[in-house]
Amino acid sequence: LTCNITNYKTSSGDCKSQSSLIGCDVNVTQYGCTRCKDGYFQVNTNECDKCDTTCLMCSSYGICDSCISSEVLLSNGKCVNLSQILECNEISNSKCIKCSFWNAPSLDGTYCEKHTVWWVILVIVLFIIIVLTLFIIILVYTVKHILKKIHTKELEKTTTIFKMEKSNINFVPLANHICVSSKTLNFNSEIDEIPVESETKMVFCVGNASRNVSKIQFTMTTQIDKFTIRVSPKVVMLKKKFACEFSIYLTPKCTCQINNKICIVSKNLKTNTENTNEILMIGVTSQSTRIDYEELIEESKLGEGSFGVVYKGKYRGNTVAIKKMKQSGENNTLNNDKNDEEFEKEVAMLDKFRCEYIVHFYGAVLIPSKMCLVTEFAQHGCLSNVMKKFKKCDIQQKMKIKMMIDITYGISYLHINGILHRDIKPDNVLVFSFDHNNKVNAKLTDFGSSRNINMLMTNMTFTKGVGSPIYMAPEILKREKYKKSADVFSLAITMYECFTWTNAYPKEQFKFPWTIAEFVIKGLRLPKPDEMSQGVYNIIVGCWDNEPKKRSLTENILDELETIFKSIH
Repeated sequence: LTCNITNYKTSSGDCKSQSSLIGCDVNVTQYGCTRCKDGYFQVNTNECDKCDTTCLMCSSYGICDSCISSEVLLSNGKCVNLSQILECNEISNSKCIKCSFWNAPSLDGTYCEKHTVWWVILVIVLFIIIVLTLFIIILVYTVKHILKKIHTKELEKTTTIFKMEKSNINFVPLANHICVSSKTLNFNSEIDEIPVESETKMVFCVGNASRNVSKIQFTMTTQIDKFTIRVSPKVVMLKKKFACEFSIYLTPKCTCQINNKICIVSKNLKTNTENTNEILMIGVTSQSTRIDYEELIEESKLGEGSFGVVYKGKYRGNTVAIKKMKQSGENNTLNNDKNDEEFEKEVAMLDKFRCEYIVHFYGAVLIPSKMCLVTEFAQHGCLSNVMKKFKKCDIQQKMKIKMMIDITYGISYLHINGILHRDIKPDNVLVFSFDHNNKVNAKLTDFGSSRNINMLMTNMTFTKGVGSPIYMAPEILKREKYKKSADVFSLAITMYECFTWTNAYPKEQFKFPWTIAEFVIKGLRLPKPDEMSQGVYNIIVGCWDNEPKKRSLTENILDELETIFKSIH
């Protein structure tokens, strides 16, 4: 069954007028409409029906395929107005294509979602950095300005700046528009001698005769190790025709004559040119035991040991012994510091001594790398050298006793002043003369091992590396507490060697040092040689008793030695 040409057949089999079918996009035929217009959708396979008013195109009623230009197609097929899409500002093709700031359309264009704008963050970060930088710059500038004002006020309290024309100082002109109160800095102008290791002040005025502001400061022309110098104020800005009063502080490190140049550096702040003027600085220090190394003249080498090298030399016309300290190298700082400490202790010890039986101490050089001790020169050297140089019969018994009397006086002086020598041996006995008419023939030396008795009375035990094992008392060898009697024991061995004119312990019998130590610790002692008098041996026996408290006192030793000395004609 088919309908005529003016009708079309419906899906139910009825024939309807073709003109009644609305919304068809093509010509209606006997079979109906095959395609509907926009705003219509196909129903009953060959008819058209109008879409919902909000739809631009649809596939069924209420289900839109696209919306009008002012609406957005949602996922459920509904069209909603622009005002219903939060943060959406613009719609195209039924989708939201533009949202408000800090938002962006979703992937399907149905809503706006939060979206970070990277360049805004970058701008904010840069802005914060710029603000912080400006704040820091302003803060630093403000703080510097405040500190400068504080410094200026503090400087004004301690610095005297004045107009040159209003002062009664006769300024001496120098080059480059600088003038001074004097061309010479004479530290002896008010005192006869400059004290050593003490600060001496001198006032010196510098003026600015130029038309511009000048910066003034002082500096030394060369590095000086004999003294230190400081200037207050360190730097001063002087306006034209103004002058400043500088305080110059000098601290000599040793007894010396000062003849050095100090520079006045001036900088013109307008032209930025820097100029230098030299001023002569002179002065003579007081006498002290701190010696100027340039006054020492080395003549010949006398000997060498672990401590350093000993030279014969001259100091201010006197023949002296110069004991130069060895340096352990730059990398061995710890060892150097220890050696320096020991050296300074010996210097401090020698400086206190005022005894004719102890080697005379002229002084010391305490400048690093030039450290040395200067003592009187012994013509015959140490007793051990005399024993090698002269035969036993060359030196009279009376002279041997006299030398032992002298060093006992020296030990007695040390003990009275609370000092232990700790290394008494022939090496540390200097022989000055063999003339019986001289008051002193031998003297004690080498006090690098000496210590204050008060320190030793408490808890002082054997100290490694101090003293010679041959001359050590048994209590030292046993690492026990020791006192003045330890020096008396060492004196006994020294006397034994002096009177026998040989080593106390024969190498044939005592091959190793520890055999000597074992011998002494057991309480054994050397026998009396045939050539030694019983009186001398008795003195020695009284000095080397195994019990420290039973050993003779230096006063008793002196009485006994002098009795024997007087009995010899």
